[in-house]
Amino acid sequence: MRREAPLWVRLFLLLLLPLLAGLLYWRGQIYDPALLSFKGGGGSLVALLPDQVSPWQRVAAVRSFSKSNLYEYINGHAEYFLSAGFRALTVLEYRLPGDGQQPSAVVDVYDMGEPLNAFGVLVDEVGGGQSLPLGDGAFGGPRSLGFLSGHYYVKLAAFADGVPLHTLAEGVLQGLRKGSEGAGMLSLDGLFLEMGKVLATRFVKENYRGWSFLQRVVERRFQRPDGQEGTQFALVVSAEQQAGLEQALRSFCAQEGMAIQESVVAGWRVLQMHDPYEGDWLVVMMPGQWLGLFQPLDEGLEEALKRFARHG
Repeated sequence: MRREAPLWVRLFLLLLLPLLAGLLYWRGQIYDPALLSFKGGGGSLVALLPDQVSPWQRVAAVRSFSKSNLYEYINGHAEYFLSAGFRALTVLEYRLPGDGQQPSAVVDVYDMGEPLNAFGVLVDEVGGGQSLPLGDGAFGGPRSLGFLSGHYYVKLAAFADGVPLHTLAEGVLQGLRKGSEGAGMLSLDGLFLEMGKVLATRFVKENYRGWSFLQRVVERRFQRPDGQEGTQFALVVSAEQQAGLEQALRSFCAQEGMAIQESVVAGWRVLQMHDPYEGDWLVVMMPGQWLGLFQPLDEGLEEALKRFARHG
């Protein structure tokens, strides 16, 4: 004969059911807005991207990824993007006539939050390719192409040789520029002095030249008219960051026993140092940025700074 549970157990189970239902409802109201907001990588962005760019046709469903599930798309490389400022990713596939419904190329649109973050990723990912006149900066290879549009880093990859990625890239770029989606472009030329032929530009996320206080640095190597090579580096620095960065620089110099010589050129403060390893170098404190050069402050550099002040 089946034994019936005690009355108190049955009452407890009856009360437990509405409690569980209430808990499930409450948990359902808790969400991460970043997972549901498609701004800059979801619905509003997809509406700007082309369905067709002759001879390309978009196929398959658009896929969107957030910080929480980026690893599903680029497992093993997601941490790199997250540490670089990643916000969202939109993935689209396009085909060429004759390929049926099979994609001929994939387009990844990364929202990196800031133009400088996007630039850093572009240089790391495809910076070794051929420089191309597209967007705010572009590099290309045999089957890949990457370019910038404001805070977006866009990567295109073809599944075969001879695919016209450039035409597809131009169509995607036009879409991003609609409605100022690509606003806030990074003008690299606006960060540096015109000192000669540009040889290379790179982005260093942290510990520039082993100096922990220099983070997110853009470095440019150049060749002077006399054939000598030089190096400039630039940091985008907000007004709030200026004082703390200067204090970090002064503390470093004091620790290393390096004297700082201060002067003013074109209305900007210039701090000059002599490093036993790096030689003479200096930092020009401009509104919104710092500009560094590995050379002494001579008449030629003073004139270049004055020209930069007039036309910058």
